[in-house]
Amino acid sequence: MRTHAVVFVEPKRVELREMEVPEPGPDQVGIRTAFSGISQGTERWALTGRYGHYDADYSAYYPCSPGYQAAGVVETVGAQVTDLRPGDHVFTMGTTFTDPGHHYPGPCQASHSGYLVAAGSQVWRVAPDVDLAEASLYHMAGVSRHGVRLAGAKAGELVAVIGLGMIGQMSAQAARRAGARVIATDLLAVRRALAAEHSADRVVEPDEFESAIRAEAPAGADVVIDTTGVSSIFDRCLELVRAEGRIAMQGYYPDPIAIDFHPTHQKRPLVAFPCGWDDEFNDDLAADLAAGRLVIGPLITQRFAFGDAAAAYDLVLRHPERSLAMVLDWAGA
Repeated sequence: MRTHAVVFVEPKRVELREMEVPEPGPDQVGIRTAFSGISQGTERWALTGRYGHYDADYSAYYPCSPGYQAAGVVETVGAQVTDLRPGDHVFTMGTTFTDPGHHYPGPCQASHSGYLVAAGSQVWRVAPDVDLAEASLYHMAGVSRHGVRLAGAKAGELVAVIGLGMIGQMSAQAARRAGARVIATDLLAVRRALAAEHSADRVVEPDEFESAIRAEAPAGADVVIDTTGVSSIFDRCLELVRAEGRIAMQGYYPDPIAIDFHPTHQKRPLVAFPCGWDDEFNDDLAADLAAGRLVIGPLITQRFAFGDAAAAYDLVLRHPERSLAMVLDWAGA
């Protein structure tokens, strides 16, 4: 079967191609994609060749198909899959193609495809009344919950979140779900406004961030979560966290992070470098979406038709300040 799919041909070059997906095997399902969620940070680094230094050897990483999250409707179910049925609404990571020479480096799991063939064990059902555009961004929430878990945020603690892209928004929601109080900031007013309404307990401008934290916790926040991907941010996180607090470097950092040992040693923080997500909790994500405990829909600022994928990625590269959550709509693929 041939289907449309987004392909990163080489750094900074996006194409919509017809790709071939295999027939689903006995332990797989075939899914007609409704929406796929763009992870702006990760996919920006993959598109520019800076994720894991893809630009060091083009032939080893390109062409590849980006994305690691999508949602759709089950169309075909293999004989060994007993917990899914045609017509089920689901989310999953992506697919593979039979086209030779195609690569799947790191997080490039080919979710931006009109049809997905995935192992039944990697497909999770969502309630039929959940907006599949929201469901297609499930891994953004999963990444953030993983980071909050590693940072050990708990009830009664103060969590400071730097950066309010989707990972920051989802981190703030995850920390609040754990019972913590969240103060957050971002350079962009539109992201601060959305976070104030949907994600954090208090949102302030960057120059008010430290004073807001000190007003509630003079010794510093219990947990500081950075989602900016700015490698020089570590010193700022260290300033904001209390002694023996926790820091989560939740962004993706293409440049090396330098840590001055002595002041870090004196403050004795635990530092986590989260990577990936905890798929064993995806049923919880689906339940929280259905119950309204996880807020994604109001954070979606753009829904692009799949044929406009190149324009979507142009926005990612040139004007990230104009968007927050972005999805591709696969209707008609």
